[in-house]
Amino acid sequence: MDSSSDVREEACEIVVVGAGMAGLMAATTLSDRDVVVLEATGRAGGRVESVRQGDYWINVGTQFTEGTGTLIEALERHRIPMETLAGKKVALALNGKQVDTSNPFGLMLRSRMTFMDRVGLAAVGARILAAVPFLAMNPDNALAKRVRAALDARSASYVLRGVRSEVARAMVRSWSGQWMGCEPEETAATQFAISMGILLTDPAKVPNFSLPAGGNQTLTDILAADLGARLRLNSPVRSVEWTEDGVVVDYEDENGPARIRARRAIVAVPSDVAVKLMPGLPPGYRAAFDDIHYGRYVVVGYFTREEGPQRWDDYIAVSTPQLSFQAMFNHAAAMRGPGPRKPGGALACFAGGAVADNLFGLTDEEIVTRFTADLLSLYPELEGKLDEGIVRRHHRVVPFWPPGGRASLPTLRQHLGPVYLAGDYQLDMPSLADAASSGERAAEQVLASLSRPVR
Repeated sequence: MDSSSDVREEACEIVVVGAGMAGLMAATTLSDRDVVVLEATGRAGGRVESVRQGDYWINVGTQFTEGTGTLIEALERHRIPMETLAGKKVALALNGKQVDTSNPFGLMLRSRMTFMDRVGLAAVGARILAAVPFLAMNPDNALAKRVRAALDARSASYVLRGVRSEVARAMVRSWSGQWMGCEPEETAATQFAISMGILLTDPAKVPNFSLPAGGNQTLTDILAADLGARLRLNSPVRSVEWTEDGVVVDYEDENGPARIRARRAIVAVPSDVAVKLMPGLPPGYRAAFDDIHYGRYVVVGYFTREEGPQRWDDYIAVSTPQLSFQAMFNHAAAMRGPGPRKPGGALACFAGGAVADNLFGLTDEEIVTRFTADLLSLYPELEGKLDEGIVRRHHRVVPFWPPGGRASLPTLRQHLGPVYLAGDYQLDMPSLADAASSGERAAEQVLASLSRPVR
């Protein structure tokens, strides 16, 4: 801790470290209290980012909004229109043909695959679909517990055991990359099976599967604006230390070193950042944070200038295992309903896992050139109708756990004296909804603790 007299000091009741979705929701829940939010970068939202142009937007960070609970309630409370994705489809582009994947039997019969490819894909699908019902059960169910424990202990690559088809293997790696940003060998089977179950599910069956008008950033912009001067951007935290009496947070801003003394703190940053900021972490917490890994992505977004109905209008996502990107997301799908089709559109091409790792060494121009060529091979009718590509490199997005790693997670749900933790790593299926819920929960725990002494 810096003891220099040049450090500016102040006091507040609660300090929130990090202004991603978890930190913003925590601060919003505490808005009636004396709260300060410190964010290292020049914008709030963390992994939530949307680029807008005219009637369209592209999510170049987290993609979709779904589920129930805190996030949906916040969207409704702020009267943000929700563009539903019910009735839209997910497709696979393989060997020059695009096939709907929400019907596994149709996928098998209509796609251009050899008999060996069909057998391999059937084996993969059967293993995934056999696990999904148990993962959807009440987690206290004895059978569900046993199945989950078995999946937690094994690598997701088990779905490829005995599969000789290179096409089937490429598809599994593509799915893992596009939905989790990692390779099957890196992650435990539980999270992989849940993610793939969603991929193979009719979007209409996913609660509140939608896109907020203006993109996901619409909500984080509103939450940040509501905080006003209590949100301090470009204020990287250097350390968070605590005693029985409270918390001391050292950070820097444009005026130099500064310090906040608070009664409570909520740390809502990625696991590796949390470890660096809290040198006093007990070994069990440090080990639990070390068990968390993050998916990697390279994203290129395109605003488009086509007119009239297009082949991709009814698809929210198209898996592309044979291209330089693994999936194309169609953000304009939510706007396509009855009536005349608006000209233009918004597409985002995603590469994750090892594919993203190989792209990180290229320039933005090289990445755009590759993605554009492959997007045009998929949809030649877009020739001359693509605006300049918008590139984002994400080295840390979706949290995941290696086999056996998730066993340490309950540790991170416990507070450290006056310090509380929040992040999408805390809940069952890391998502934007889970990040929001974890922030609200941490804030509620803080409020409850303020009426009793810190232990």
